[in-house]
Amino acid sequence: MRLVHGGFLALALIGMSAPSFGQTPAAADEPDSAPGQAAPTRTPQASAETPEASPETPQNTNPASTEALPRPASKLEELITTRGAQFNDRKSEQATVEVFYRERGFQPIWSANGIALPRTRAAVEYLAKVVFEGLDPRDYPTPDFSRDMSEETAAANEVQLTASVLKYARHASAGRVSFTRVSGAILYPPHAADPAQVLAQVSSAENVEEVLASFEPQHPGFKALQAHLAKELSGAAPPPIIESSKKHDKTDTGRPRSDVTGTLIANLERWRWLPRDLGNAYVMVNVPDYTLSVTQNGKPIWRTKIVVGKPGDLATPLLSETIKYLTINPTWNVPPSIIRNEYLPALERDPRALERIGLKVGHDRDGSIRVYQPPGDRNALGRIRFNFPNPFLVYQHDTPNKHLFAQDERALSHGCMRVQSPEQYAEVLLSLSQPNEGFTPARIRSLYGGDERTINLKQPIPVHVTYQTAFIDQTGQLILRADIYGLDAAVLKLLRGSERLMADTPIPRNYSSSSKSVVARLPSRPTQGYRQEYRQEYRQEHRQEYGWNNGAGWNNGSGWNNGSGWNSGNRWNNGWNNSWNNGRSGNNSYAADPSANRYFGRNW
Repeated sequence: MRLVHGGFLALALIGMSAPSFGQTPAAADEPDSAPGQAAPTRTPQASAETPEASPETPQNTNPASTEALPRPASKLEELITTRGAQFNDRKSEQATVEVFYRERGFQPIWSANGIALPRTRAAVEYLAKVVFEGLDPRDYPTPDFSRDMSEETAAANEVQLTASVLKYARHASAGRVSFTRVSGAILYPPHAADPAQVLAQVSSAENVEEVLASFEPQHPGFKALQAHLAKELSGAAPPPIIESSKKHDKTDTGRPRSDVTGTLIANLERWRWLPRDLGNAYVMVNVPDYTLSVTQNGKPIWRTKIVVGKPGDLATPLLSETIKYLTINPTWNVPPSIIRNEYLPALERDPRALERIGLKVGHDRDGSIRVYQPPGDRNALGRIRFNFPNPFLVYQHDTPNKHLFAQDERALSHGCMRVQSPEQYAEVLLSLSQPNEGFTPARIRSLYGGDERTINLKQPIPVHVTYQTAFIDQTGQLILRADIYGLDAAVLKLLRGSERLMADTPIPRNYSSSSKSVVARLPSRPTQGYRQEYRQEYRQEHRQEYGWNNGAGWNNGSGWNNGSGWNSGNRWNNGWNNSWNNGRSGNNSYAADPSANRYFGRNW
């Protein structure tokens, strides 16, 4: 009761009020049908004044004239079949509603004989409290069932409440905001609730509130955040908050509560994008927390630090895929986006620039450029790559730059995830996939060498790359992390801004652009004098940036795959970036880029 009271208080604070609702009809006045069943139809009785046919009366022997006249359409049938689009903003839901009511003879599920049924009150009250789930009750309008209704009013109320329930089920199960409107670097499998199943459940269940709540994610992480949001909105004292800082985690005492509420709402929304079944055993990456964890049977069993992509076009994409195999001693095949954006400009100035750092340049059969690094200790992928095929061409891998894990802020890569403890990670995955084969870190290290080796997972393991700037830890504390990619701001803008009415409508995205081959003519070698001048200029201006020590080796392990590459300040770009940039930039960049303060390509 306290939660309900808090819900109406929260609604009042934002200028909304719950619809009035009348008393539930007494048992003697309720229809004979059980909840979820159609009310019994009344069969008209023949009039006592109808004259009986006499033997002298000629009988009509024409079968066609004895057929029953078509019954007039009810107000509900007329409304659904002619004006359904006014209530349902999805054609699929509109069609489902018509099929559903036609199959039940257009008998209503929310009222009978102009009086609301018990399930109606439960549905209306539930939709009025969705503010505690991070949703807006205004998106799910509920009509007034508090008084006896005419047939026209009952029909309009019926269709309106049905439409609101369907919209809520869709938003609760798949998201109020379509992730396609946030970024082209987000791709999760669709899993919106089936509208036919929604109507079947709400029309037959004894507890409508439980049915509606089942459409929300059932993951413990979502439920914990939802409970914290309810305390924030109801005025109850929430648990302490821990917020990340550059050097330490510290108790947050200065962040406004409204900012905390917005952060919670944005994170609840992103939970709705994830698959409902994460897997019995799965890997979860939390990008802003710079961590990777493995969970089995609902319990975390292993955890490690990671390095993630730099903000902007190099941000690590959010996705759900499956780890299918491990590569020992991997060859680094440089992604096309890095070739076109960074290495082509470098080769334009010095055709031997990549050769000096251990990269090889060639052409594939189709004429496209191939840049790769053979296996070895200096390989940018280290000794192990964890493969989950995806359209963004990202993966998890070892790294020779171990010193990066000492930093608190580790958004440094081109988008792939670098793992601090790759041998232990491989052992955990293989113990889950094929526990009888006895893989240990020592056995895995014994495979290191100059030739690639593949270990297929006999039981592929799901991997979910997520973006959680707020989560509840094992002690029950709320942990906040920096919004390094600006996704909190992007989600909240869509929820609250001028585009909120269309925020749940997906937009098309090209998820294959990252793999587009680079076809270009490699420049010829420059003269000796020009080459010496370029080398000297490069050493002075780029030595610190990329970790190359006087052109002879690696400087402090920084390497080349540190999220920077050759394209520093576009100095060596020479127009290549605009002509070849078909990667995750432009339409595929994040809706909110903190480094440029961009929302949907507009200055903000």
